[in-house]
Amino acid sequence: MLIYNRENYLNKIRGFYDDTETIKVITGIRRCGKSTLLESIKSELKQKGIKDENIIDIKLDKRP
Repeated sequence: MLIYNRENYLNKIRGFYDDTETIKVITGIRRCGKSTLLESIKSELKQKGIKDENIIDIKLDKRP
């Protein structure tokens, strides 16, 4: 899957990557790109050296 980085939004949230005391919440209407934005953030965190086991990714729309 090809993911386009949404630099405008990523620039706004990058400053919070290292803030471990604050819970970050991304909201928006359905199908506006929240999950894609989170995939971009996850990719950037991995590039910074964050291990997979330190990234929590819960898909609430897909039930077992």
